[in-house]
Amino acid sequence: MSTSNYIAVIADDLTGANDTALQFFLRGAQTQVAFGEDISIDENLQTEVFAMSTESRNTDAKSASEKVLYAAEHILKKYNFEHIYKKIDSVIRGNIAAEITTLLNSLNFDAAVIFPAFPSEGRTTIGGFQLLKGIPLQRTEVSRDPAFPIMESNILNILRSSMEEEQIKSVDLIPLDIIMKGAGPILLTLNDLISKGKKLIVADAVSTTDLEQIALAISKSNYKVLPAGSAGAAQALSNIWHPSSNTIDNELILPKLPKLVISGSATDLTASQIKRLQETDSIENTYFIPIKPENIFSNDIEEISQRALHNMGKANTVVIHSSELIENNEKLSALLLEKELSKEMFISSICNYLAALTGKILSQTQAILITIGGETSYKCLKTIGTKNIQIKDTVAPAIPLGIDHNGRYIVTKSGNLGTQNTLIEIIKYFEQDK
Repeated sequence: MSTSNYIAVIADDLTGANDTALQFFLRGAQTQVAFGEDISIDENLQTEVFAMSTESRNTDAKSASEKVLYAAEHILKKYNFEHIYKKIDSVIRGNIAAEITTLLNSLNFDAAVIFPAFPSEGRTTIGGFQLLKGIPLQRTEVSRDPAFPIMESNILNILRSSMEEEQIKSVDLIPLDIIMKGAGPILLTLNDLISKGKKLIVADAVSTTDLEQIALAISKSNYKVLPAGSAGAAQALSNIWHPSSNTIDNELILPKLPKLVISGSATDLTASQIKRLQETDSIENTYFIPIKPENIFSNDIEEISQRALHNMGKANTVVIHSSELIENNEKLSALLLEKELSKEMFISSICNYLAALTGKILSQTQAILITIGGETSYKCLKTIGTKNIQIKDTVAPAIPLGIDHNGRYIVTKSGNLGTQNTLIEIIKYFEQDK
């Protein structure tokens, strides 16, 4: 694979790598996604955009830096990509400062522009504060995230809180009043901040136009600037980095297979998406298996997998989900106290359980795999031996369809992404004639 003119995306979880790679695919780019401890490019695949997941969102900052450094030294430097994009979470989870700083130092960037807004998904940045549908993050459900609760909405404060004292002054903001004036004023402000030693520069944005103007300013700067942001920001950059908008002719023929949905997401949005699928009359032959605490603790993989297999007719959809596990927080907290488990350990146990179930089921039948949640997606795909995915289509806004080396059709979705009808849209996609 020769990549001297090509693009790399480095994300901290699999769903982020996938939904960002999708933005370039939609511009006509051949894309490949890889993940795991030993990230590697499949050089047999035609590739213009390579996205990787370091699986570092839920680790400590030191481990996250080490994983990102490995990717920088062994992938980014080796293949000499022309453009590099750092994907970060649009609700600011993860080790953002540590990972970006590692990339700046390893790859000799002058600074990073951080623009995590994703207006089409209700994420905006105003005065450095990240808002979800107009509400500061700390007042939304992400403050209750069991693995990574967000208790601060000011991105600058979030960055500074994980930095050494001497680094704190390197954080600054390009405010909305500058952003709204367009790429020229943004570029002047950006260059001025970098000349003053600023390294992590947050940019406000409330619209797709704002993202496009920020992306244009970055591309015009004489400094070496690392863009870091959401899939929405990647979409803006794709218009500059990959201006061809030729549609790739994949001759995609969807297989007539059952759909296996595996959800380990703990978000209210995912729970509402599953509930909406249960209630709809527009999709038939759906079977739901809610995972309960006793399933996790008894590790009854055989029983649950047989229930799933029994209901996986050719047109059926089987949904195995953990949404009910978090409905009663008091009951769950008491149970975890009794079992001497932290919530973080329990969430990890859920993902491990779901991954084992996935492996058991798919070892006995073929199915289209749909995973929800970053850690769940990673562990499920790791269990079935998937290391690389080629993006082939979009099944819903910001949600890609990929195919692995075994020809298995795979959809991954972030637990925080979409509307209440997104899961219905995904299932309906596979019911159409392509």
